[in-house]
Amino acid sequence: MKKIGNKIILSYFLILLIVFLVTSITFNYLSKKYLVMETRIQLREEGQKIAEILRNVNLQKGDFKNINLSRRQLRLAGKFIDSEVLVINKEGKIVYRDLKDLNQNVLYKLLKFKQSTLNGYIVERVVIKDKNQRINGYVFLFARIKNIHALNRLMRQTQSLSFIIASIIALFIGIIFQKNISKPIKMLKEKMINFSIDNFHEYPDINTGDEIEELDKSFKEMAERIKRYNKQQKIFLQNTSHELKTPLMSIQGYAEAIKDGVVEGKELEESLNIIIEESQRLKKTVDEIIYLVKIENVEENFNFEEVDLSEIIFKSIKTIKSLADEKNINIDVQIEKECIVKIDSEKMMRALVNILGNCIRYAENKISINARYKYEKIEIIIKDDGEGFKDGEENKIFERFYKGRNGSTGIGLAITKAIIERHNGNVYAYNGTPKGAVFKIELSKVDCSKY
Repeated sequence: MKKIGNKIILSYFLILLIVFLVTSITFNYLSKKYLVMETRIQLREEGQKIAEILRNVNLQKGDFKNINLSRRQLRLAGKFIDSEVLVINKEGKIVYRDLKDLNQNVLYKLLKFKQSTLNGYIVERVVIKDKNQRINGYVFLFARIKNIHALNRLMRQTQSLSFIIASIIALFIGIIFQKNISKPIKMLKEKMINFSIDNFHEYPDINTGDEIEELDKSFKEMAERIKRYNKQQKIFLQNTSHELKTPLMSIQGYAEAIKDGVVEGKELEESLNIIIEESQRLKKTVDEIIYLVKIENVEENFNFEEVDLSEIIFKSIKTIKSLADEKNINIDVQIEKECIVKIDSEKMMRALVNILGNCIRYAENKISINARYKYEKIEIIIKDDGEGFKDGEENKIFERFYKGRNGSTGIGLAITKAIIERHNGNVYAYNGTPKGAVFKIELSKVDCSKY
């Protein structure tokens, strides 16, 4: 398996090589064009100087005693290359030359000036004029193309040497980068390999200021969530065993007493009633545990449909109305406007009934239900006029098996929280003013057709 550091260095040099190849091809093409263009400019300038020198010379006689027209040097890219000279009078007769490779056909082409390159040369022609601006002859200057190519090769060699030096420097920089990147990755790998729920080691944070640091933070948060979940599961199992053990011991005790003939007559009937009640409580607890596990593990299907919120609220009230009437508790309902919400009606009713049942258990005279719009969400606020929560109790009531005074199984509100969250909503509990407990449900994805 390739290490990520090696991949980084390989990618680094691959990019460097591609850049070098692209720049080399581009540089070779542009530098060649530049050298040819610069050669032509200098040849033209030299030709103009020679034409000026020969302006007063009689080219018909070829009088060059005091004139030096030997080959000249052009300076290109810091180097010198030779140029060669040819002078022709207006009749086409050669009066001076230092160019060896010259025949009648070449001379004809030069006079006609049909091409600017000839037999491996770059050619520039300048007209020689006398005092009266009449054509007296022509000056041709030649530069060998192979000299320009040699100069271009020298420039490429310089570029290649620069690339080799740059590659060596880049290698050292790449090794440093590799260590800076691979070291925190190795640390993160060690954290993941040695991660244990039961024996969690604290490792130093990775502070790289990049995605690796974010990954380390995400892993740490995930580890904390797993630890919390594991702790909750242990507490859940402990509480479950306790909740199931209590009614089972009661059932077992009364059943053994009946079997041994310890209880008789009226006490026998009472014992049987207790066995039935405890069995029913046990069944209710087991059913609620199974239901809660299904919801929390996303095994329970939710059938979302558009319904009138007020219809769900009034059905929930109807379900627990007999219990409220027993305690002479009045339930007041206020809904701002008709609103169509997309929910699972059966499960939302169960969530509301659990809250209302809790409120009835602690209310003195009244429970109020208020449904209102707030931005793109809808709030359902349920409040009783009881004593309210004890200090810190509002943060625990949604935990599994947490039972306050006069509590039942301790699972109902945990089910409520799970149902609301599966609806992409939230549920909160806090103390009201001046007293009483308040439950607030926030539901999202509301389609208010008449809002």
